[in-house]
Amino acid sequence: MDPLNQSALSRSLSSLAGVGLCSLALALAACGGGGEEPGGTPAATNAQQCATNGTCTPSGPTTNAPVAAICPGVLDYSTTYTGGSGAGEFVKIQLDSRQGTYRIQILESAVPKVTNSVSPTRAGVTLTGTMSHPARPLPTEAQNNCAYELKTATASDGVSQAIIDPANPPILFVGNGVAGGGIPGATISYNNPGLGGLGVIPERTFPMYPVIAFAETETDFAKVAGSYNMLAYHLVPSSGELLGGTNFVPATITTVETLNADGTCTAASGTCKSTGQPWKLRGGADGAFESANDNEMQPYPYLYKAALLQDNYSRARGVLIVGKLEGKLVPVLVRVGFAEIDLDPLDFKLRVDDESGIGLLSATTPVTAAMLKGGYIGSGSDFRYTASSLHDNVGALLDPQDASLTPTGAFQMDFTQTRPGQVATVDNSGTPGALISTGPVYAHLFGPAANPTFRVSAVASR
Repeated sequence: MDPLNQSALSRSLSSLAGVGLCSLALALAACGGGGEEPGGTPAATNAQQCATNGTCTPSGPTTNAPVAAICPGVLDYSTTYTGGSGAGEFVKIQLDSRQGTYRIQILESAVPKVTNSVSPTRAGVTLTGTMSHPARPLPTEAQNNCAYELKTATASDGVSQAIIDPANPPILFVGNGVAGGGIPGATISYNNPGLGGLGVIPERTFPMYPVIAFAETETDFAKVAGSYNMLAYHLVPSSGELLGGTNFVPATITTVETLNADGTCTAASGTCKSTGQPWKLRGGADGAFESANDNEMQPYPYLYKAALLQDNYSRARGVLIVGKLEGKLVPVLVRVGFAEIDLDPLDFKLRVDDESGIGLLSATTPVTAAMLKGGYIGSGSDFRYTASSLHDNVGALLDPQDASLTPTGAFQMDFTQTRPGQVATVDNSGTPGALISTGPVYAHLFGPAANPTFRVSAVASR
Protein backbone atom coordinates (compact mmCIF):
# COMPACT_ATOMS: atom_id res chain seq x y z
CA MET A 1 0.00 0.00 0.00
CA ASP A 2 1.25 3.47 -0.87
CA PRO A 3 2.59 4.97 2.38
CA LEU A 4 1.24 8.34 1.28
CA ASN A 5 -2.34 7.07 1.23
CA GLN A 6 -4.76 8.48 3.77
CA SER A 7 -4.89 6.49 6.99
CA ALA A 8 -8.05 4.41 7.33
CA LEU A 9 -11.03 6.57 8.25
CA SER A 10 -9.16 9.88 7.97
CA ARG A 11 -11.16 10.75 4.85
CA SER A 12 -14.37 9.04 5.87
CA LEU A 13 -14.40 10.95 9.15
CA SER A 14 -13.30 14.27 7.68
CA SER A 15 -16.81 15.62 8.07
CA LEU A 16 -16.79 14.65 11.73
CA ALA A 17 -13.28 15.28 13.04
CA GLY A 18 -10.90 18.17 12.70
CA VAL A 19 -13.28 20.37 10.71
CA GLY A 20 -14.71 22.48 13.48
CA LEU A 21 -17.36 22.07 16.14
CA CYS A 22 -20.25 22.85 13.77
CA SER A 23 -19.74 19.59 11.86
CA LEU A 24 -19.57 17.67 15.09
CA ALA A 25 -22.74 19.33 16.34
CA LEU A 26 -24.55 18.30 13.15
CA ALA A 27 -23.50 14.72 13.78
CA LEU A 28 -24.62 15.01 17.38
CA ALA A 29 -28.02 16.30 16.31
CA ALA A 30 -28.43 13.15 14.23
CA CYS A 31 -28.22 11.04 17.39
CA GLY A 32 -31.86 11.72 18.12
CA GLY A 33 -33.53 14.35 20.23
CA GLY A 34 -32.61 17.79 18.97
CA GLY A 35 -32.47 20.86 21.14
CA GLU A 36 -29.86 21.35 23.80
CA GLU A 37 -27.94 18.18 24.57
CA PRO A 38 -28.12 16.83 28.11
CA GLY A 39 -24.95 17.93 29.81
CA GLY A 40 -23.97 19.94 26.74
CA THR A 41 -21.52 22.79 26.92
CA PRO A 42 -22.49 26.28 25.75
CA ALA A 43 -19.95 26.01 22.94
CA ALA A 44 -21.48 22.77 21.70
CA THR A 45 -25.02 24.19 21.96
CA ASN A 46 -24.04 27.37 20.08
CA ALA A 47 -22.36 25.28 17.43
CA GLN A 48 -25.49 23.20 16.91
CA GLN A 49 -27.58 26.37 16.67
CA CYS A 50 -25.24 27.83 14.05
CA ALA A 51 -25.48 24.60 12.09
CA THR A 52 -29.26 24.76 12.26
CA ASN A 53 -29.73 28.38 11.20
CA GLY A 54 -26.89 28.49 8.68
CA THR A 55 -24.73 31.07 10.45
CA CYS A 56 -21.62 28.92 10.87
CA THR A 57 -18.38 30.57 9.86
CA PRO A 58 -16.98 28.72 6.81
CA SER A 59 -13.95 26.69 7.81
CA GLY A 60 -12.84 25.65 4.33
CA PRO A 61 -11.92 22.18 3.15
CA THR A 62 -10.04 19.83 5.44
CA THR A 63 -6.44 19.17 4.49
CA ASN A 64 -5.08 15.79 5.53
CA ALA A 65 -1.31 15.52 5.73
CA PRO A 66 0.28 12.34 4.35
CA VAL A 67 0.68 9.67 6.99
CA ALA A 68 2.32 6.27 7.24
CA ALA A 69 0.35 3.20 6.28
CA ILE A 70 -1.73 1.81 9.12
CA CYS A 71 -1.42 -1.83 8.07
CA PRO A 72 1.36 -3.86 6.46
CA GLY A 73 1.39 -3.91 2.67
CA VAL A 74 1.54 -7.70 2.87
CA LEU A 75 0.22 -9.92 5.65
CA ASP A 76 1.32 -13.52 6.15
CA TYR A 77 1.17 -16.19 8.82
CA SER A 78 4.45 -15.03 10.36
CA THR A 79 2.38 -12.46 12.28
CA THR A 80 0.01 -13.80 14.94
CA TYR A 81 -2.62 -11.61 16.58
CA THR A 82 -3.44 -12.80 20.11
CA GLY A 83 -6.70 -11.69 21.69
CA GLY A 84 -10.23 -12.37 22.81
CA SER A 85 -13.77 -12.44 21.48
CA GLY A 86 -17.06 -11.31 22.97
CA ALA A 87 -18.14 -14.96 23.10
CA GLY A 88 -15.64 -15.63 25.87
CA GLU A 89 -12.94 -17.04 23.64
CA PHE A 90 -9.14 -16.83 23.63
CA VAL A 91 -7.97 -16.75 20.03
CA LYS A 92 -4.96 -16.40 17.76
CA ILE A 93 -5.49 -14.93 14.32
CA GLN A 94 -3.28 -15.17 11.23
CA LEU A 95 -3.92 -13.63 7.81
CA ASP A 96 -2.32 -14.19 4.42
CA SER A 97 -3.17 -11.32 2.11
CA ARG A 98 -1.42 -12.83 -0.93
CA GLN A 99 -3.26 -16.15 -0.74
CA GLY A 100 -6.49 -14.61 0.54
CA THR A 101 -6.70 -17.05 3.46
CA TYR A 102 -6.92 -16.88 7.23
CA ARG A 103 -6.43 -19.10 10.26
CA ILE A 104 -8.07 -18.64 13.67
CA GLN A 105 -6.94 -20.87 16.51
CA ILE A 106 -9.50 -21.03 19.32
CA LEU A 107 -7.55 -21.97 22.42
CA GLU A 108 -10.32 -21.43 24.97
CA SER A 109 -14.04 -21.17 24.27
CA ALA A 110 -17.48 -21.23 25.83
CA VAL A 111 -19.16 -21.82 22.43
CA PRO A 112 -20.52 -25.38 22.02
CA LYS A 113 -19.30 -27.33 19.00
CA VAL A 114 -22.86 -28.07 17.90
CA THR A 115 -26.30 -26.64 18.59
CA ASN A 116 -28.61 -27.98 21.30
CA SER A 117 -25.63 -28.80 23.50
CA VAL A 118 -23.47 -27.14 26.14
CA SER A 119 -20.27 -29.15 25.75
CA PRO A 120 -17.80 -29.89 24.35
CA THR A 121 -16.92 -26.43 23.06
CA ARG A 122 -14.89 -25.33 20.08
CA ALA A 123 -11.81 -24.86 22.29
CA GLY A 124 -8.82 -26.43 20.57
CA VAL A 125 -10.40 -26.03 17.13
CA THR A 126 -8.76 -24.13 14.28
CA LEU A 127 -10.93 -22.32 11.75
CA THR A 128 -9.55 -21.80 8.26
CA GLY A 129 -11.03 -20.22 5.19
CA THR A 130 -10.84 -17.63 2.48
CA MET A 131 -11.05 -13.87 2.76
CA SER A 132 -11.14 -10.82 0.55
CA HIS A 133 -11.54 -7.10 0.91
CA PRO A 134 -15.15 -6.26 1.87
CA ALA A 135 -17.87 -6.95 -0.69
CA ARG A 136 -19.65 -3.81 0.52
CA PRO A 137 -16.78 -1.38 -0.01
CA LEU A 138 -15.55 1.00 2.60
CA PRO A 139 -15.45 4.65 1.50
CA THR A 140 -11.76 4.74 0.51
CA GLU A 141 -9.25 2.39 -1.03
CA ALA A 142 -7.02 2.90 2.00
CA GLN A 143 -9.71 1.49 4.29
CA ASN A 144 -10.32 -1.51 2.03
CA ASN A 145 -6.61 -2.26 1.97
CA CYS A 146 -6.74 -2.80 5.72
CA ALA A 147 -10.04 -4.67 5.96
CA TYR A 148 -10.67 -8.36 5.30
CA GLU A 149 -14.07 -10.02 5.01
CA LEU A 150 -14.10 -13.70 5.93
CA LYS A 151 -15.88 -15.57 3.11
CA THR A 152 -15.73 -19.23 4.17
CA ALA A 153 -14.98 -21.16 7.36
CA THR A 154 -13.95 -24.77 7.91
CA ALA A 155 -13.40 -26.25 11.37
CA SER A 156 -10.37 -28.50 11.86
CA ASP A 157 -12.51 -31.14 13.60
CA GLY A 158 -15.09 -31.16 10.82
CA VAL A 159 -17.85 -30.63 13.37
CA SER A 160 -17.61 -27.29 15.16
CA GLN A 161 -19.95 -24.57 14.01
CA ALA A 162 -18.51 -21.42 12.47
CA ILE A 163 -21.20 -19.24 10.96
CA ILE A 164 -20.52 -16.94 8.02
CA ASP A 165 -23.61 -14.80 7.44
CA PRO A 166 -23.37 -13.01 4.06
CA ALA A 167 -25.72 -10.33 5.38
CA ASN A 168 -23.43 -9.61 8.32
CA PRO A 169 -20.09 -11.29 7.60
CA PRO A 170 -17.10 -11.31 9.95
CA ILE A 171 -14.72 -8.51 8.98
CA LEU A 172 -11.26 -7.94 10.44
CA PHE A 173 -9.84 -4.41 10.41
CA VAL A 174 -6.06 -4.50 10.66
CA GLY A 175 -4.00 -1.59 11.99
CA ASN A 176 -0.58 -1.03 13.46
CA GLY A 177 -0.24 -4.05 15.69
CA VAL A 178 -3.95 -4.74 16.21
CA ALA A 179 -6.69 -6.71 14.45
CA GLY A 180 -10.29 -6.06 15.45
CA GLY A 181 -13.77 -6.60 14.13
CA GLY A 182 -15.48 -9.98 14.00
CA ILE A 183 -14.87 -13.72 13.74
CA PRO A 184 -17.30 -16.52 12.71
CA GLY A 185 -20.34 -16.85 14.94
CA ALA A 186 -22.51 -19.71 16.20
CA THR A 187 -26.02 -20.75 17.23
CA ILE A 188 -26.60 -21.36 20.93
CA SER A 189 -29.49 -23.51 22.20
CA TYR A 190 -30.27 -26.31 24.66
CA ASN A 191 -33.39 -28.39 25.25
CA ASN A 192 -32.72 -31.76 26.87
CA PRO A 193 -36.05 -33.56 27.48
CA GLY A 194 -34.39 -35.46 30.30
CA LEU A 195 -34.56 -32.29 32.40
CA GLY A 196 -38.34 -32.08 32.01
CA GLY A 197 -38.30 -28.63 30.45
CA LEU A 198 -35.87 -27.21 32.98
CA GLY A 199 -32.81 -25.30 31.86
CA VAL A 200 -34.06 -24.71 28.33
CA ILE A 201 -32.01 -22.23 26.31
CA PRO A 202 -33.98 -20.95 23.29
CA GLU A 203 -32.13 -20.84 20.00
CA ARG A 204 -30.20 -17.67 19.25
CA THR A 205 -27.82 -17.16 16.36
CA PHE A 206 -24.82 -14.86 16.61
CA PRO A 207 -23.76 -13.97 13.04
CA MET A 208 -20.31 -13.01 14.26
CA TYR A 209 -18.50 -12.43 17.53
CA PRO A 210 -16.67 -9.13 18.15
CA VAL A 211 -12.91 -9.57 18.63
CA ILE A 212 -9.73 -7.62 19.33
CA ALA A 213 -6.23 -9.09 19.09
CA PHE A 214 -2.64 -7.87 19.20
CA ALA A 215 0.54 -8.63 17.28
CA GLU A 216 2.58 -8.18 20.47
CA THR A 217 1.65 -8.93 24.08
CA GLU A 218 3.22 -8.37 27.49
CA THR A 219 4.12 -11.52 29.46
CA ASP A 220 5.81 -9.95 32.52
CA PHE A 221 3.06 -9.48 35.09
CA ALA A 222 5.22 -7.12 37.13
CA LYS A 223 4.85 -4.64 34.26
CA VAL A 224 1.08 -5.14 34.20
CA ALA A 225 0.52 -4.63 37.93
CA GLY A 226 -1.32 -1.45 38.88
CA SER A 227 -4.67 0.14 39.64
CA TYR A 228 -7.28 -0.22 36.88
CA ASN A 229 -10.75 0.81 35.85
CA MET A 230 -12.69 -2.17 34.54
CA LEU A 231 -15.52 -2.13 32.02
CA ALA A 232 -16.91 -5.53 31.05
CA TYR A 233 -19.89 -7.06 29.26
CA HIS A 234 -20.94 -10.71 29.60
CA LEU A 235 -23.92 -12.77 28.43
CA VAL A 236 -25.54 -15.56 30.47
CA PRO A 237 -27.29 -17.97 28.05
CA SER A 238 -28.68 -20.15 30.88
CA SER A 239 -30.03 -17.17 32.87
CA GLY A 240 -28.38 -18.71 35.94
CA GLU A 241 -31.71 -20.39 36.76
CA LEU A 242 -33.37 -23.69 35.90
CA LEU A 243 -36.79 -22.14 35.34
CA GLY A 244 -38.25 -18.70 34.83
CA GLY A 245 -35.04 -16.81 34.15
CA THR A 246 -34.20 -14.49 31.28
CA ASN A 247 -31.98 -16.27 28.79
CA PHE A 248 -29.03 -14.45 27.27
CA VAL A 249 -29.26 -11.84 29.99
CA PRO A 250 -26.42 -9.29 29.92
CA ALA A 251 -24.18 -8.78 32.94
CA THR A 252 -21.98 -5.67 33.08
CA ILE A 253 -19.67 -3.93 35.49
CA THR A 254 -17.80 -0.68 35.97
CA THR A 255 -15.40 -0.94 38.86
CA VAL A 256 -11.87 -0.30 40.12
CA GLU A 257 -9.41 -3.05 41.06
CA THR A 258 -5.71 -3.34 41.72
CA LEU A 259 -3.63 -6.09 40.16
CA ASN A 260 -0.61 -6.91 42.30
CA ALA A 261 2.78 -8.02 41.03
CA ASP A 262 2.22 -11.55 42.38
CA GLY A 263 -0.93 -11.93 40.24
CA THR A 264 -3.41 -11.38 43.06
CA CYS A 265 -6.17 -8.79 42.99
CA THR A 266 -7.38 -6.21 45.51
CA ALA A 267 -10.82 -4.67 45.05
CA ALA A 268 -11.61 -1.05 45.86
CA SER A 269 -14.82 -2.40 47.40
CA GLY A 270 -16.29 -5.87 47.73
CA THR A 271 -14.54 -8.74 45.97
CA CYS A 272 -12.52 -8.75 42.76
CA LYS A 273 -14.34 -9.50 39.53
CA SER A 274 -11.28 -9.58 37.29
CA THR A 275 -9.86 -12.76 38.82
CA GLY A 276 -10.42 -15.47 41.41
CA GLN A 277 -7.16 -17.33 41.72
CA PRO A 278 -3.95 -15.33 41.08
CA TRP A 279 -3.06 -14.67 37.46
CA LYS A 280 -0.31 -16.87 36.07
CA LEU A 281 1.34 -17.05 32.67
CA ARG A 282 -0.22 -19.63 30.40
CA GLY A 283 2.04 -22.36 29.09
CA GLY A 284 2.94 -22.99 25.48
CA ALA A 285 4.12 -19.44 24.75
CA ASP A 286 0.47 -18.37 24.50
CA GLY A 287 1.34 -14.77 25.33
CA ALA A 288 -1.42 -14.38 27.92
CA PHE A 289 -2.26 -14.92 31.58
CA GLU A 290 -4.86 -17.23 33.09
CA SER A 291 -6.88 -17.47 36.29
CA ALA A 292 -8.62 -20.81 36.82
CA ASN A 293 -10.31 -22.94 39.45
CA ASP A 294 -7.65 -25.65 39.37
CA ASN A 295 -8.01 -26.41 43.09
CA GLU A 296 -11.83 -26.61 42.76
CA MET A 297 -12.19 -24.21 45.67
CA GLN A 298 -13.01 -20.84 44.14
CA PRO A 299 -14.88 -20.64 40.82
CA TYR A 300 -13.96 -17.73 38.60
CA PRO A 301 -16.01 -14.66 39.67
CA TYR A 302 -19.18 -13.87 37.76
CA LEU A 303 -20.95 -10.55 37.29
CA TYR A 304 -24.50 -11.92 37.23
CA LYS A 305 -26.42 -12.99 40.32
CA ALA A 306 -25.89 -16.72 40.12
CA ALA A 307 -24.47 -19.80 38.44
CA LEU A 308 -25.97 -23.30 38.47
CA LEU A 309 -23.32 -25.18 40.41
CA GLN A 310 -24.00 -28.17 42.63
CA ASP A 311 -20.55 -27.66 44.18
CA ASN A 312 -17.46 -25.50 43.68
CA TYR A 313 -16.42 -27.42 40.59
CA SER A 314 -16.29 -25.16 37.55
CA ARG A 315 -13.88 -24.85 34.69
CA ALA A 316 -14.93 -21.29 33.95
CA ARG A 317 -11.75 -19.26 33.73
CA GLY A 318 -10.31 -15.88 32.94
CA VAL A 319 -7.77 -15.07 30.28
CA LEU A 320 -5.92 -11.75 30.40
CA ILE A 321 -4.33 -10.60 27.14
CA VAL A 322 -2.18 -7.50 27.52
CA GLY A 323 -1.56 -5.96 24.11
CA LYS A 324 1.35 -3.63 23.45
CA LEU A 325 0.43 -0.70 21.20
CA GLU A 326 2.19 2.63 20.73
CA GLY A 327 4.27 1.91 23.81
CA LYS A 328 1.15 1.41 25.94
CA LEU A 329 -0.27 -1.70 27.59
CA VAL A 330 -3.84 -2.62 26.63
CA PRO A 331 -5.27 -5.25 29.03
CA VAL A 332 -8.22 -7.20 27.60
CA LEU A 333 -10.05 -9.53 29.97
CA VAL A 334 -12.01 -12.57 28.76
CA ARG A 335 -14.31 -14.73 30.88
CA VAL A 336 -14.59 -18.23 29.40
CA GLY A 337 -17.81 -19.85 30.59
CA PHE A 338 -18.27 -23.55 31.42
CA ALA A 339 -21.16 -26.00 31.37
CA GLU A 340 -21.41 -29.72 32.03
CA ILE A 341 -24.68 -31.64 32.20
CA ASP A 342 -24.88 -35.41 32.72
CA LEU A 343 -28.22 -36.96 33.69
CA ASP A 344 -26.76 -40.37 34.53
CA PRO A 345 -28.26 -41.11 38.01
CA LEU A 346 -24.98 -42.75 39.02
CA ASP A 347 -22.89 -39.76 38.01
CA PHE A 348 -25.30 -36.83 37.88
CA LYS A 349 -23.72 -33.50 36.94
CA LEU A 350 -25.36 -30.11 36.68
CA ARG A 351 -22.65 -27.50 36.53
CA VAL A 352 -23.59 -24.49 34.47
CA ASP A 353 -21.34 -21.46 34.86
CA ASP A 354 -21.84 -20.22 31.30
CA GLU A 355 -21.50 -16.46 31.80
CA SER A 356 -19.02 -15.39 29.12
CA GLY A 357 -17.72 -12.16 27.66
CA ILE A 358 -15.02 -9.56 27.39
CA GLY A 359 -13.81 -6.41 29.14
CA LEU A 360 -11.13 -3.74 29.05
CA LEU A 361 -8.90 -2.43 31.83
CA SER A 362 -7.48 1.10 31.92
CA ALA A 363 -5.24 2.98 34.33
CA THR A 364 -6.95 5.01 37.05
CA THR A 365 -5.42 8.27 35.86
CA PRO A 366 -7.33 11.24 34.43
CA VAL A 367 -8.13 11.24 30.71
CA THR A 368 -8.19 14.41 28.61
CA ALA A 369 -9.94 15.20 25.35
CA ALA A 370 -6.54 15.62 23.71
CA MET A 371 -5.58 12.07 24.68
CA LEU A 372 -8.73 10.63 23.08
CA LYS A 373 -8.80 12.78 19.95
CA GLY A 374 -8.79 10.68 16.79
CA GLY A 375 -10.68 8.37 14.45
CA TYR A 376 -11.40 4.82 15.62
CA ILE A 377 -12.98 1.64 14.33
CA GLY A 378 -14.38 -1.27 16.29
CA SER A 379 -17.25 -3.65 16.98
CA GLY A 380 -19.48 -4.46 19.89
CA SER A 381 -22.22 -6.43 21.54
CA ASP A 382 -24.72 -5.09 18.99
CA PHE A 383 -22.78 -7.03 16.31
CA ARG A 384 -22.15 -3.89 14.29
CA TYR A 385 -18.95 -2.36 13.00
CA THR A 386 -18.72 1.27 13.97
CA ALA A 387 -16.34 4.08 13.06
CA SER A 388 -16.07 6.89 15.56
CA SER A 389 -14.47 10.28 15.85
CA LEU A 390 -13.64 11.64 19.29
CA HIS A 391 -13.04 15.40 19.21
CA ASP A 392 -13.20 17.82 22.14
CA ASN A 393 -16.14 16.57 24.23
CA VAL A 394 -18.03 14.92 21.36
CA GLY A 395 -17.96 11.40 19.96
CA ALA A 396 -19.53 11.04 16.51
CA LEU A 397 -20.43 7.64 15.01
CA LEU A 398 -20.93 6.26 11.51
CA ASP A 399 -21.10 2.98 9.61
CA PRO A 400 -17.65 2.45 8.01
CA GLN A 401 -19.30 0.62 5.09
CA ASP A 402 -21.75 3.41 4.30
CA ALA A 403 -20.29 5.40 1.41
CA SER A 404 -22.62 8.32 2.20
CA LEU A 405 -20.81 8.83 5.54
CA THR A 406 -24.16 9.58 7.16
CA PRO A 407 -23.70 9.84 10.95
CA THR A 408 -25.47 7.07 12.86
CA GLY A 409 -25.26 8.65 16.29
CA ALA A 410 -23.16 10.63 18.72
CA PHE A 411 -22.51 11.23 22.39
CA GLN A 412 -20.99 13.88 24.61
CA MET A 413 -18.21 13.26 27.12
CA ASP A 414 -17.92 14.77 30.60
CA PHE A 415 -14.26 14.90 31.61
CA THR A 416 -14.99 15.73 35.27
CA GLN A 417 -14.12 12.10 36.16
CA THR A 418 -15.20 11.54 39.72
CA ARG A 419 -13.54 8.17 39.15
CA PRO A 420 -10.20 9.08 37.47
CA GLY A 421 -9.91 7.55 34.03
CA GLN A 422 -13.64 6.87 33.59
CA VAL A 423 -15.41 9.42 31.41
CA ALA A 424 -19.18 9.81 31.73
CA THR A 425 -21.08 9.98 28.43
CA VAL A 426 -24.63 10.89 27.38
CA ASP A 427 -26.34 11.06 23.99
CA ASN A 428 -29.14 13.40 22.88
CA SER A 429 -31.81 11.00 24.10
CA GLY A 430 -30.30 11.18 27.59
CA THR A 431 -28.86 7.66 27.51
CA PRO A 432 -25.91 7.53 29.91
CA GLY A 433 -22.69 5.58 29.57
CA ALA A 434 -19.08 5.21 30.64
CA LEU A 435 -15.91 5.30 28.58
CA ILE A 436 -12.37 4.23 29.48
CA SER A 437 -9.25 4.43 27.35
CA THR A 438 -5.83 2.82 27.37
CA GLY A 439 -3.38 3.98 24.75
CA PRO A 440 -4.98 3.77 21.29
CA VAL A 441 -7.98 1.69 22.43
CA TYR A 442 -11.18 2.72 24.18
CA ALA A 443 -14.19 0.83 25.53
CA HIS A 444 -17.66 2.33 25.77
CA LEU A 445 -20.51 0.83 27.82
CA PHE A 446 -23.86 2.55 27.50
CA GLY A 447 -27.61 2.04 27.51
CA PRO A 448 -30.16 0.63 29.96
CA ALA A 449 -29.18 -2.23 32.27
CA ALA A 450 -31.61 -4.60 30.54
CA ASN A 451 -30.11 -3.99 27.11
CA PRO A 452 -26.70 -2.30 27.28
CA THR A 453 -24.18 -2.02 24.46
CA PHE A 454 -20.47 -2.57 24.90
CA ARG A 455 -18.01 -1.55 22.19
CA VAL A 456 -14.22 -1.71 21.92
CA SER A 457 -12.53 0.46 19.29
CA ALA A 458 -8.93 0.90 18.17
CA VAL A 459 -7.44 4.07 16.72
CA ALA A 460 -7.26 4.38 12.95
CA SER A 461 -6.12 7.99 12.63
CA ARG A 462 -4.98 10.79 14.90
